[in-house]
Amino acid sequence: MTLASLLGLVVLFGGVPTVLACLYAFPQFHRLFLAVMVFTTCYVKKPFYQEIFFVNYRGVDRGFAVTLPDLFFLAFYLFMIMGGLKRRVVWLPFNSIPWFLLIFISCLSLVGSIEPYYGLFTIHKMIRAWVFYVVMVNLVRSREDVLVVLGALASAVVFQGVTVFWAKYVTKAVVARSIGTFRHPNTLAMYTDLILPILAGALLTGVARGKANALYAAAIGLGIIAVLFTKSRAAMLLLPFSLGCVVTISVLMKPTPRKFMALGTGALVGALIVAVALPRLIRRFEEAPKESAETREYFNEAAHAMARDRLFGVGINQYSHALAVTDYYWYVYPDRTEEPDPEAFRETVQGQSRLGTAHHIYWLYAAETGYPGLVAFVLHTALFSLYNLYLFVRERDHLYKSIFLGMLVGTSIHHLHGTLEWIFRQTEVQYLYFVLMGLMVAIARMGRTQPGRLTKDSRKDTDFEKPHLTTDAGPSEALPARTEVTA
Repeated sequence: MTLASLLGLVVLFGGVPTVLACLYAFPQFHRLFLAVMVFTTCYVKKPFYQEIFFVNYRGVDRGFAVTLPDLFFLAFYLFMIMGGLKRRVVWLPFNSIPWFLLIFISCLSLVGSIEPYYGLFTIHKMIRAWVFYVVMVNLVRSREDVLVVLGALASAVVFQGVTVFWAKYVTKAVVARSIGTFRHPNTLAMYTDLILPILAGALLTGVARGKANALYAAAIGLGIIAVLFTKSRAAMLLLPFSLGCVVTISVLMKPTPRKFMALGTGALVGALIVAVALPRLIRRFEEAPKESAETREYFNEAAHAMARDRLFGVGINQYSHALAVTDYYWYVYPDRTEEPDPEAFRETVQGQSRLGTAHHIYWLYAAETGYPGLVAFVLHTALFSLYNLYLFVRERDHLYKSIFLGMLVGTSIHHLHGTLEWIFRQTEVQYLYFVLMGLMVAIARMGRTQPGRLTKDSRKDTDFEKPHLTTDAGPSEALPARTEVTA
């Protein structure tokens, strides 16, 4: 066992009980724990990120990871199991079954695969992501909780923007593409692109006041700068489109002087940014290596072949391994099939240079889990998107409607971006996605359980802090905790 694995186990088995104890000792701070849990999705980085039983592998997942968010959502989940919430718990929230189906198909894909052990890393993460989702659905029960989550998301973007600026202009550690606290520039770009449309929608409503308004505005400004500095071509094009969609739809829904002022200010700031950054953006597109685009096509062709040849693919998290050790390798090196000694070439530096992961999330799932896995993944994301659209259309509360709008635009852009990247499978973005979906389902549940919420959210969320009491005069006003299952 390596030192990193030992540290990961110590952090996991020491950190989760510690957070759980704090939840019991300081129940009045549950919203603070919620905020920290959401915020830390942007900081999956060593030394606060350890991969237990790490393997030196070029695939997506390389060990059983332990992150800061894990300590909080696992502790919250245990807290729920032990009855700490003192309220109804939704153990099987909306759209869980398709995700379970994907996990089941992923398990089937390991039967007869080359290295099934590698697949356990990803299945482990898929289960953790679902637990995170369940925790979000059950923790967000009031308008105050929603604002706490928005504040945590905005703080995460501000933190990334400051980190990017600091590394670019103060320490000058970054001279090419900024990564913030992430492992790759594209991860930072996709993470930010998911959040900014939601913050833009919330800011336009005018519901947030004072410091919250300033925080959202700062996050949008710093987030745009961070995405520009990543030099991610797709993200730089999709971000202004997504923000433009949110602003335009928001204005059409309810024109207000505030929105027109925001629209004018945004257009002016956008014009200034384009004027300053346009030459560099054009250079980024012109200087993009032709080999990079060709390799992406090679990856996709290899993925097509894997999906075609095997019903359940080559095994979850094994695309890169199958590419390296089987004849699928030659889909990535079609120009080298006539090598005099093919096996010797495969061991050279050049013969390893093109190996990696398919930059297409849908074909990656097809390659690793076959077309059944691809269908399950698309079904899962499509159900969330359709439910999001339904909630956006029927919602009347301005804040919640703006959140649904931002989610709908952000996740649509995210799924479109998935045709160029596999970043959805990275821990930070996958966690963030389930945080947002958990927030969406939680808000929808608030509408069902609080009939007056559509006009005014007057619910007092105190059942987390207080036990349910009975008196001699009769039963308590609060009902005992019950379990609700909604698939």
